[in-house]
Amino acid sequence: MFENLKDKIISYIYNVSKQPVKFATLLEANQLFNEGMKLDGTILGFRLRLGRAYVVFLILAHIMIIPIALVLHELFSILDCHASILLAVFFTALLFGIFSFFKEWTRDGVAQFRIKQAWSLQFPYFPYNEYNKEINTIFESAQREDISRKDLEAYILDKLSS
Repeated sequence: MFENLKDKIISYIYNVSKQPVKFATLLEANQLFNEGMKLDGTILGFRLRLGRAYVVFLILAHIMIIPIALVLHELFSILDCHASILLAVFFTALLFGIFSFFKEWTRDGVAQFRIKQAWSLQFPYFPYNEYNKEINTIFESAQREDISRKDLEAYILDKLSS
């Protein structure tokens, strides 16, 4: 259920290109993704719709905030108004800080989706979950050996078959 919700959120807040990802670009993106680096959306063909991201985030945040506010309302009514104002400022800052984590979480999700989608086109006989690390290692050795981009696919497939 959680993965289904995540997929719906990602498809709603991102524009994803219909163009396939090129072979060398896929390998570079996979390498960066495996290293935990931030991927640029233009490389893999996706763009964040910021307005929709704010709407979805605020809906999710309110699902969490409203029950807490209902429980703590009596306490806040007793507190001094200055303390309530300070807490409101703190929680507002916290809310927008969490939004940046939300954007990164969705960016990683859409990047992995695009990599898996391109993987199924470029490596149809090598499942992503089994071969992504191995192909990443082969790609790194190809970079060390200065294999040209046009010979890269043949080099990787030769290494996989041996």
